[in-house]
Amino acid sequence: MIVVVNERKVEVDERTTVAALLETLGYPNRGVAVAMDDALLPRSRWDATLSDGARLEVLTAVQGG
Repeated sequence: MIVVVNERKVEVDERTTVAALLETLGYPNRGVAVAMDDALLPRSRWDATLSDGARLEVLTAVQGG
């Protein structure tokens, strides 16, 4: 099935969770925020499996000045 992550189509297995997808794509364990289908997804729900066509926006915190 296909999900969209930051405007990029990604093929995933139907058992893939949000957390597993983030790990596969190389996102860090900390400093990450996820919105799925235009709603903020709390870290406590990252064990949710993805559905076909889900749209995710992933933001990472950046330090600097």
